[in-house]
Amino acid sequence: MTKAHQEATIRPELSEFGEPRSARSILADKRGLSTSIPESLGALGLGIVVLGTLGVGIGAAFNYGQDSGAQSTLDAVKSAQVLYQAKNATYGDVPGLTTGTDPALPKSNPHLAIVKSNTDYCAAMKSDSMFPNSYWVTARTGTVSTTKPALAQSGVACPDPL
Repeated sequence: MTKAHQEATIRPELSEFGEPRSARSILADKRGLSTSIPESLGALGLGIVVLGTLGVGIGAAFNYGQDSGAQSTLDAVKSAQVLYQAKNATYGDVPGLTTGTDPALPKSNPHLAIVKSNTDYCAAMKSDSMFPNSYWVTARTGTVSTTKPALAQSGVACPDPL
């Protein structure tokens, strides 16, 4: 046996002439890369865990985005009410804020509900997330909350979100 042949039997990544073997020849050889059934199942299980984690992360990001969108809508309603009250000396409901030649709110969300009086208003909004949350804002507090304000806190009976 030649010296190169002996090295090839000791180091399977070298050819019989002592040169590096190609990836194709390593894969075609029985001594090349091989996997067992437990290794394959482990890799499959790991892939499933990674994809499951990715799916949960995407779902959480979607829910967070939808909840933030509902809160932003109520912030826009708060600003629109200030503008509407400056023009009309009263607060507006959904049609009053979204219609007319110069609407204070450019468009309405189907989940938005507003109850108003001359001196107070309460707006409610439900998010479009997979587990929808409800949010409220009143003229008296001016902050978006997740608890429905009582009549004494808001001045009007707050609606349930649509």
